[in-house]
Amino acid sequence: MIAIGMAYYPEHWDRALWEEDARRMAKMGVHLVRMAEFAWSRMEPEDGRFDFGWLDDAIDVVARHGMRVILGTPTNSAPVWLYHDHPETRQCGRDGRPVDVGIRGHRCIVSPTFRRYAERIVEEMARRYAGRPEIAAWQIDNELENSHCTCPACRAAFRGWLREKYGTLDALNRAWGSAVWSGEISDWEQIEPLLAPDCMPDWHNPAFMLDFERFGASRTTDYVLFQRDIIRRYDPQAVVTTNCCFCQHLPDFHSEFAGLSVAAYDNYPPTVLPDDPQALYSNAFALDFIRGFKRQNFWILEQLGGPGGCWSPFGPTTEPGMLAGYAMQAVAHGADLLGFFRWRSCCTGAEMMGHGILDHDDRENRRFREIEALLRRLERMPELDKSALRSPVAILYGADQEFALKNQRQSAKYAYWTQLRLFDEACTGLGVNVDVIEEREPLDGYRVVVVPAHHIIEPTLPERLEAFARAGGTVVLTNRSGVKDKTGNCVFGEPLPTAFRALCGCIVEEYDPIGERRQHVTAGDGARYAVTGWCDLLATEGARVWARYDERFYAGTAAITKNDFGAGHAYYLGAVGEKALYRALMAEILGEQGVPFLSGLPQGVEVTTREGGGKRWRFFFNNTAGGVRFLLGEETVALRPFEMAVQTEKGEWL
Repeated sequence: MIAIGMAYYPEHWDRALWEEDARRMAKMGVHLVRMAEFAWSRMEPEDGRFDFGWLDDAIDVVARHGMRVILGTPTNSAPVWLYHDHPETRQCGRDGRPVDVGIRGHRCIVSPTFRRYAERIVEEMARRYAGRPEIAAWQIDNELENSHCTCPACRAAFRGWLREKYGTLDALNRAWGSAVWSGEISDWEQIEPLLAPDCMPDWHNPAFMLDFERFGASRTTDYVLFQRDIIRRYDPQAVVTTNCCFCQHLPDFHSEFAGLSVAAYDNYPPTVLPDDPQALYSNAFALDFIRGFKRQNFWILEQLGGPGGCWSPFGPTTEPGMLAGYAMQAVAHGADLLGFFRWRSCCTGAEMMGHGILDHDDRENRRFREIEALLRRLERMPELDKSALRSPVAILYGADQEFALKNQRQSAKYAYWTQLRLFDEACTGLGVNVDVIEEREPLDGYRVVVVPAHHIIEPTLPERLEAFARAGGTVVLTNRSGVKDKTGNCVFGEPLPTAFRALCGCIVEEYDPIGERRQHVTAGDGARYAVTGWCDLLATEGARVWARYDERFYAGTAAITKNDFGAGHAYYLGAVGEKALYRALMAEILGEQGVPFLSGLPQGVEVTTREGGGKRWRFFFNNTAGGVRFLLGEETVALRPFEMAVQTEKGEWL
């Protein structure tokens, strides 16, 4: 069955509470308790003096009540004594200055000194706990970001990484195009990975910035594997993961999780839904994205358990059904473990107003009862964890695309993530499963492959997409594709979409970064859609026009095209449209491919399917703050706000 976990911090509470908390969690139906990821100062109160007695006792209490432990390595927040005695372990910000001690995540994961201390505490933990039956899994660190530290150790490491990659300064200068603005490097020591806070990222050389992001991602992955290897040294069979979130500086998640047992995510969907009907607020895309890290089911190590209040002013309280609905949304997209954050709202520290299941008054409240009812419901689906999502559609993601489009913004209202999410939203709104996979992954088994804003050309992709389409698949490409080569510099002497020109059967004659302005396109069936952000003005080279622009000097010019390629097709979207455009386009494509889909679902209703062992569960989630009704065949389905209905292969509702 779906495993249930709780984040618990025994170091925050009097020991008298531990036994009672474990008893109540077990009675509720909790299987796993996650602990210790921020407790380094309790494990090592002084340099080299370790105290694990309290943790031993906490684990024993949990185990005595039939639950197991997900044990976190505490390296996200090192003890104050370490920073005091070894200031070189502090991370440096964009201005080159050490960050303040007192917040979390303020260690430099590259610092050799920090690595020595991190290795020691993780090894002490692994020696003591690895292989014990009470330990179900290990979590490395916490919510790792792409390393953007600018301390001396990171500067030296960056230079070393560049030396290994380019070999010579001549090769580096050619790759970076350093002749622009007299930026040529004549000595490795001149390379400074500083991102001054008063200077926007797009003032820097984009090729340099791309390499800095790639370097940071490689250090983050290396740090994860460094800790994994320590744990596996003592228990080669240990289940090891880390918890990711969508942070300011995204790492290369696919690389980070490639060497881990399972992908895991901290899932905090919005508790206030936007008024704008075009807003993309659903966490469905995030969940599909996480599942794509390893192309298998995943874990939620932190699932929304109450209203926020730790990083900003208090958020409004969660609506009835919201906690259970969002938890079931995660299950519907492939989560096999729901770890709620947190069992108790903390009474001290920066997160004291980040609410958990229980409030400070310690009473069993509405949130408690809602989660308890959810657990009873999941118990009626005991084989659900043996199922998975099978998807006919893949959306390709690339860390390089994220890095490049973040550091050199294309226009106001233009974002890489927006286009990814628009396609994902269209698929779930049509009841079709969709995978979000890394751009170098095999395309076998899919009927449709969507490639949003493939800005930096992955060298093997054009040929692979052509083979996919030639064999009968449908490819969808969008604006700003084929702009740059792997160094991060613009392709010369070839009209956009450059390497994808033959596949798409069109070229970009001109483009208009319209920013926040709204314009319109009209499709061949007469439907009219709003567009914003970017407009590619297309000239066809064999492709047919699917939609044309309505306004400005390019009224009548092709905006969206469709090209026959072998036994398949390729679509090119020159603009960023409203939700209805993507749903209409995907409905046409799915129909051509013979993929069944649901038409007429209300906006905000999401449908996914899990299958396995001869069983099927179809999930209907009303991700809106209002009730909805719709026809499913001849049956009328009514859903309350945030309600999830589950239908079996026999048509029964659970």
